[in-house]
Amino acid sequence: MPESTDAFPIGARSAARVPRRLAAAIFDLSRGRQALLSVAQPALGAVLALGAMPSLRVILLGLLAAATGFLAVFSLNDVLDQRTDEAAARLEDAAATDPGAAFDLDTAFQRHPLAHGSVGVLAARLWVGSLAVTSAVAAAALGPACVACFAGAVALEVLYCSLRSVTWMKTFVSGIMVGLGGLAGWVAVAPLSIGALALFVFLAVWEIAGRNLPNDLADYDDDDRVGLTTVSTVFGHKAAATAIFAGSGLTALSVLPVPMGLLPRLASLATVAVLMVVPSVRLLRQPTSAAAARYFNRASLVPAIVAVLVLAAVLLGA
Repeated sequence: MPESTDAFPIGARSAARVPRRLAAAIFDLSRGRQALLSVAQPALGAVLALGAMPSLRVILLGLLAAATGFLAVFSLNDVLDQRTDEAAARLEDAAATDPGAAFDLDTAFQRHPLAHGSVGVLAARLWVGSLAVTSAVAAAALGPACVACFAGAVALEVLYCSLRSVTWMKTFVSGIMVGLGGLAGWVAVAPLSIGALALFVFLAVWEIAGRNLPNDLADYDDDDRVGLTTVSTVFGHKAAATAIFAGSGLTALSVLPVPMGLLPRLASLATVAVLMVVPSVRLLRQPTSAAAARYFNRASLVPAIVAVLVLAAVLLGA
């Protein structure tokens, strides 16, 4: 019998795939792409507060605290919503799936891997706990105010999940939580000021109109089946699209008082217009879940792009 040219036996290859599958599942448990994009929010706060680049120490600690913090909070959402997600997963499995479903920024490999059993409950809890401890330690090195923002965000996430079937007004809780994330970067380098309030409002309004409401509209079918209370399930598609349209306009207005130079302010306003305002008009005309998912994907990029614009202006002295 000729020798196999394969350097790895079939069993070894199968075993090697297990860690990769687990890593992919944990990445989606943490909403990896969305979490890493969210790191831009406290980074934006730090650069705006200083009007300059922070020190290397603050950058490294801030990146560690922000990355692990956002990964922890997004993972915590799935851990707290496990039973609801399991019910939705069973209904999804029983229904016909759409092979042409829209791209979802939140999902790289599998939607709600904990609910599908791709990640064990104990492993998920250990993952959340280790991330939370790492983030808290790094935040503590930046100051007690950072720890307070992190603790506040975690408490608001727990509150948000507890209101899943109680009231659609939990969307405001989500906005406040994201606003606190931006302030964590600000208080790491400077005391709070009126500029910090402007940043908080911008991020809170963006979260509601750019991520929370459209994500709920995109998930309407699943949410309605399992009894979740959202703007979409309570008031319908058209009302949700109208709220998103109004919120996108408010997001554009909220950019104006954020403390940045004229050029990055105009560029940020244009970013919100292109990624939120114009698509929200299309969504208003066609308030479907698929259209909401496309809007969500674009709007999710706004803070990261604004952070890049502000950072470029600082580095170029514009």
